[in-house]
Amino acid sequence: MTTKIKIGADELILWLRKNEKAVNIPNDEIQGLGIKIHNLIVKEFGGIKVAENYPSYWANLMEDKNVEKFNLPKASAQYEIETQKIGQLYENLSRW
Repeated sequence: MTTKIKIGADELILWLRKNEKAVNIPNDEIQGLGIKIHNLIVKEFGGIKVAENYPSYWANLMEDKNVEKFNLPKASAQYEIETQKIGQLYENLSRW
């Protein structure tokens, strides 16, 4: 039996920002991180989108300095992916 985990694009964007990856890529524009993460999880790792515009758990007021186009998102899509693919997912993200 395959175990699955729910993971949000916001968590992945936080990891990218903390590790200084994808610095010049905005969160939600046509070529933004949201689309890139969607394509990676759904097309490359066979995950599924389970929610869209799900509120993030950090402070998410637009006045907060960490919530902006090139920092953390206010809300994001949520995905379900097999736990055995998480390592590969982060390895792929580390090359952004």
